[in-house]
Amino acid sequence: MPYPLKKAVSRESNGLVREAGKVRQIIIILEPPNLIGLRAKGCRKVYYLPADACYSTAVKAEMAAIKREKVKNKKQKRKF
Repeated sequence: MPYPLKKAVSRESNGLVREAGKVRQIIIILEPPNLIGLRAKGCRKVYYLPADACYSTAVKAEMAAIKREKVKNKKQKRKF
């Protein structure tokens, strides 16, 4: 059962990003009530998104990937 978020929590991810001329890990920050912050390790600038916007973006990306796969399969069937 998930617990309500009452204080900010930050974690290092395995994702990498190029920032300020270096490849750095991504730090993910969960802040109450509804914010997700992202920043490069060693950098101060934090980029915030509401949790619902992150969810919508993830759903749209998944649907686009499924659509690309279907189009790819249709093109392969036409070749034969």
